[in-house]
This record gives sequence, C-alpha cells and structure tokens, in this order.
Amino acid sequence: MTTQQAKEFAAKKRSILDGLASGADASPKGNVDIHILPIMEFLNSCDGMVTTSSCSGRLSVYLEGNKYDPSTSEASHRSSDGHINSDRSSEISNVATIGGKGGGGRWLFVTHDIFPEENMKDAVELLHTLLGNLPSERLSSSEAELSKGTRFIHLKFEPMILHVLTKDLEIASKLVTCAITSSYRESGIVSPLKNPVVAIRTTGLAFDTPIGIYEASNNIVRRLVEPLALKTLVKLANDRFRENFKRMQFLNTQLSSAWAIPAVAEPSIESKSARAMRKRVEGLKKRNETAPSAENSQLQTSNDPLEGGLYF
Repeated sequence: MTTQQAKEFAAKKRSILDGLASGADASPKGNVDIHILPIMEFLNSCDGMVTTSSCSGRLSVYLEGNKYDPSTSEASHRSSDGHINSDRSSEISNVATIGGKGGGGRWLFVTHDIFPEENMKDAVELLHTLLGNLPSERLSSSEAELSKGTRFIHLKFEPMILHVLTKDLEIASKLVTCAITSSYRESGIVSPLKNPVVAIRTTGLAFDTPIGIYEASNNIVRRLVEPLALKTLVKLANDRFRENFKRMQFLNTQLSSAWAIPAVAEPSIESKSARAMRKRVEGLKKRNETAPSAENSQLQTSNDPLEGGLYF
C-alpha cells in the first residue's frame, strides 16, 4: 500500500468514526446495538480496520410489501395495442422483491434482545404485540387459496452480521480466518477492491417462518399459526439469541488474541539474598578464570593438598 492509499484509508476511517461518535445511524433502529459494541470498539481501535454496518441479531415480524400479480391486474392496464400503460409500468417497478422487501413492506415488531419470559405468559397478548396490534383471525381452509400477490407475514430470527472496511487484503484475510474459526462460516471478502470489505456472518442460527397472510382490503391478518404455537417460536428465537451472544463473545476473544500486542516483560526486582548469591557466584567464576593452569599448579603446590584452600 502506498503512502497516498494509507492516507485515503485513514481519512475514510476518521469520517466513519466521526459519524458513529455523532450518533448518526442509517439503520431503521437508529442507533448501534449495545451487544455488538465491544466487538466494534475493539476493531475500530485497531490499525487498518473500521466497521461500516452492524446488527447484533434480531427477532422480527415482517409484513411483505405489495406484489405484482399479472393474473389479476395487468390485463386491465393494457392499451389497445397490447402494451402496458406507463402508469402501470411505474406501479410494477414499485413492488416487493423476492422475500417481500420493498413495495411498502414494513416491520410489525423488532427486538435485538431476548424476549422477556414475563411478556409471554399471555399468548393472546403476545400475538397482539408481535402483529403490531393488527386485528387477526384464523385462516379457514376455504380461504387458503394463494396467489402471486399474497402478502405473507414472517417471523424471523437473524444472527449477528458485521461489515468491516479494511486497509488491505492481508488484514481482510486475517479477519476472515478469525470469523470462520468463531463459527461465522459464511464470512468472506465481499468487495476485494483497494480497501476490501469483510462480511462476518452465519446462516446457521437463522430461521424464517410465515405466520400469517395480510389482507390489505380489510386491514386484517389471517393467522397461519395459533397463539400457543407462536409462543413456541418465540422461545426458539430466545434460544438462538443465547447461542448468538455466546458466539459473539468467542469472536471477540479470537479477535483480541489475533491482534494482541505482545506484552513486554517487566524487569524482576532482585532480593538482597539473591543479589548476595549472584555476587558470590560471579566472584568465584572470576577467581577460577584467573587461577594458574593445571600444569603450573602441579609445580607450585606443596605436599599438602589443602595448603592452597578449596575452590567451589
């Protein structure tokens, strides 16, 4: 990386961190999830990385947007030559995509934390909470005909996801390795450009189940599951939340270990007895080094083997 590229990355990181410090957040929630803050703060404190978007995991109930159903409406919007009118073309473009996003789709309920047990005691009240207080009725078998325009209501659990802008491929690869070894097996480099973007994610904990059908004409939900079954789904989501938070803690530990700064060993404090022993050993060593050689020693020694003393 050139000096200019390093400066550009530093400027991007500074701009992103300034935005976080100001409280600016483009997510529907409007602020950063508290559970993911330790990971974000660590990554943002390291050289060469900055977080760009995040979610610590969520339980949500989502109402799909309007869908384009050619079987019911396209024919009435064709001109005499068979072409779709321009106003209808605009309507077709403003519809939900696969999965129901867009086209007026909206969240009826969202939480980024474990759903409180005390709020699940009344199954009917739980139903009202999750459906955003929309009225609901059980879907009868005679009403169970579906079309391409049917708008489902989904109950979803989505685990943590985090995007990180990195300075170079070396840092990005190291980050991906940490993520995969922490059970975020679908992690990878999603934008391998000058400053690669790493997505830390897993689909192993996610689930998505339809719980109702929305009738816009009556503003009512036709339930696919009963309140007690809905309570079971929320308990399942709570179990996923607990595992999700456990994996996040392990990821944070792995990151801290991978980017840890080696500790500098502090000099030990020598006790008086240890210093005396060291001095004695050093003195004896020096004395032995300056003693006469074995050959000269034999010439100079007397018949008394102890005359010259003992050396240790």
